[in-house]
Amino acid sequence: MRDIHANDSGVTAMLEYIITFVFAFIIFTILLSMFDGMFIKGPERTVSIVQFADVGNDVTAKILDTYLIAPATGNVSTVFDMPPTAAGREYLLDIRSSANGWDKEVVVHSTYTGINLSVTLNGVNSTIPIDGSTSSMSPVHRVRYDS
Repeated sequence: MRDIHANDSGVTAMLEYIITFVFAFIIFTILLSMFDGMFIKGPERTVSIVQFADVGNDVTAKILDTYLIAPATGNVSTVFDMPPTAAGREYLLDIRSSANGWDKEVVVHSTYTGINLSVTLNGVNSTIPIDGSTSSMSPVHRVRYDS
């Protein structure tokens, strides 16, 4: 009769599979925790910066165009388009004082990604006061000049 206690080859194979599974699970868990930072957050940040720069330049150009055609007395009003999302997230656009204190800048920022991008309005604030803000999800975006 065979000795059941002396034959441990089945237990050895089972322990080998369990140890291999545990190591593979640990490595897979580490890779998944790094996946978000390497393959999602980095490209999302890069795309957001590029799209925010495009939006800021477009709005700055629209404000400067409105400034150039504005009459000495009267008003001009124009509507402009903004993409509703940048990198899949909504964003805000504000006009604030720049760091030098005498100029204004268009600041495009997102609370989701924490990215702020500024585009300067070169010298327009010295002749007409500029102020305002909008959200990318607003249905209408308008630049208005009243003298």
